[in-house]
Amino acid sequence: MFRKQAFWLTLVLCVALAVPAFAAVENVKLSGDITIRGLYRDGYTLGNLETSTYNGGVFAGDDDQKFFMSTVRLRVDADLTENISAEVELMNQRDIDAPSGGAQGSPLATNGTVFQGAGGSAANDQFDVILNLANITIKELYYPELSVKIGRQNIQWGEGFAIGSSQLGNPDPSNTISADEFSMFNSFDAITARIDNAPWHFDLVAAKVREDQIDAGDDHDLVGINVGRVFDAYSAEGEIYTLLSRDRDQANNWGDVYTEPEVVYAIGLRGSVRPWDRLKLAGEVVWEFGEEGGANGVLPQGVNDASSTLRAFTLNGRERQNIMALAYDLRAEWDWLEAPWPTKLGLGWVFYSGEDRNESDNTSTNYRPLFRGKYYSAIREFQGQFYFTDVGVTPGYTNQHQVMFDASFHPFNNQDLTFFTRWLLFWLDEVPIAGRGKFIGNELDMTLDYAYTEDLTFGLIGAFFWPGDYFDTDRTTVNTFGSSMNQATETAKEVVGTVSLAF
Repeated sequence: MFRKQAFWLTLVLCVALAVPAFAAVENVKLSGDITIRGLYRDGYTLGNLETSTYNGGVFAGDDDQKFFMSTVRLRVDADLTENISAEVELMNQRDIDAPSGGAQGSPLATNGTVFQGAGGSAANDQFDVILNLANITIKELYYPELSVKIGRQNIQWGEGFAIGSSQLGNPDPSNTISADEFSMFNSFDAITARIDNAPWHFDLVAAKVREDQIDAGDDHDLVGINVGRVFDAYSAEGEIYTLLSRDRDQANNWGDVYTEPEVVYAIGLRGSVRPWDRLKLAGEVVWEFGEEGGANGVLPQGVNDASSTLRAFTLNGRERQNIMALAYDLRAEWDWLEAPWPTKLGLGWVFYSGEDRNESDNTSTNYRPLFRGKYYSAIREFQGQFYFTDVGVTPGYTNQHQVMFDASFHPFNNQDLTFFTRWLLFWLDEVPIAGRGKFIGNELDMTLDYAYTEDLTFGLIGAFFWPGDYFDTDRTTVNTFGSSMNQATETAKEVVGTVSLAF
């Protein structure tokens, strides 16, 4: 009798335990995507250097480049119990090459100098799998409107002008791709909380941007709060936020050691409104202040050490200095319904302060990009960050005005076909090399996307950057490698073909 009771009791317990287990399995979703790109580039240095030698290594100059890259993402989303969910995303991104070739690598800036196609990956690291997302979400945590997410996650406030991705900081941790601007590795290790109490919402973030030595206080941390509201009139919405970026790594790229961390405070204001159904106006402004120090970015031409002239060109100089910077992003969009193919027209103006330095109070106006996830151009905005030019110029995220005109429409009113084009013009706020003009150049970007099915998409990008009078040939300078360089008028060109499958 006892054995029968034990049998039925065990059976009931097994069923009771199995039911929630099966329920969990039924709420697990597997998804992902595969993206293959073919890239052609020419003239990215804007000069006449075919190859350049630096510290014993040979790096690509104006010689054209033809290569393929792929990105594969595999994602698992799980709703395990009521109001608790998790997501995990594994990713591989690589230049398509022989497994043992090790020929490609990230051109991210190193020790203040930026190369095109610099570095080299190890024998088989192009097959490394990166943990891009791994987080837990808890909804209605002690409060119906409160949700908390813990772990590696994507973060975007507004349109990503101040915080949208950490792409510029570490886009290629495996050092396996050459076109870092196409990286999909943009996540943070963070704890975020959101309170949705319509029409208000509140966001908080605490992120560990970089963990250095565990037993030392040398990490890079990010904290912030964002408050937003939507309005009934004119489809208006707005947000105000504040961010604190504190980098306790006290040694800069030149070996200088500081007694205080690098601290950047940012206060931002963003909003949009539709005064008419066809017209949308949007804007965002960010004020930065704090204290920075240590050399970053491209060296001035002919300068190979941390001399005093470096301070006029890079984000920050050898000496610690105060920050007082400003950036804004203004945009207008108009729906032109009377066109043969209804078209959305856009006009934008982006400004980043920079270069001015008040010696009396040791204050710099160089704007820092923070964790920006919004980019308008295919070439210029990555100069000075991922690619060098033979005549050095301020990186595309500081000391710059950019004005743009764009249009998008569906050719032949085919909703599966989308054409987008943008014309951009760039000016320096302050000239970093005396005697040169302020006009950096203009750029034309064009994209064509075709949705073959709901899952399969083809894309084509064409981009051209024409250098302006800042790069004029009648102003001789010295290039990064110590040679006289008086030509920097080559047109930079890029063509990218894409096929992407989502599942």
